[in-house]
Amino acid sequence: MRVRRPSSRRPSVRKVLVATDRSASADRAVAWAAELAERYGAELVVLQVVADGTGEAERELAAFASRVTEAPARALVVEDSDPSAAIVRVGRQEAVDTIVVGNVGMSGRREFLLGNVPNRVSHNAPCTVVIVDTSSQARRR
Repeated sequence: MRVRRPSSRRPSVRKVLVATDRSASADRAVAWAAELAERYGAELVVLQVVADGTGEAERELAAFASRVTEAPARALVVEDSDPSAAIVRVGRQEAVDTIVVGNVGMSGRREFLLGNVPNRVSHNAPCTVVIVDTSSQARRR
């Protein structure tokens, strides 16, 4: 049996998608994704999924995206009632290499009915998914 050695090249990351709801915990995932994009010289796509109305959210997110990284960045706001499906769909449409999401999100009945967003993204995405520990304890470490 022949054993294949891992390649010594670093993985290629050209485009990183990060999903945010603009909460403090999501901002930690955005910062992590921004650092990843800068490190690899990749484009950063900051995505916000809203239930309705994208106009003002898009302007605010564009300003936010330009502040968080020195890497090329752009904002994208999509309207969808299912955040995980929207994140996966945008990941496919944008042909991203990596999707970054935070681990803090929905809880209670909504999570029970729809499933955990990071979990659903990780099981359905066509690329690498990084789930960042965005809990308040992660910040204290």
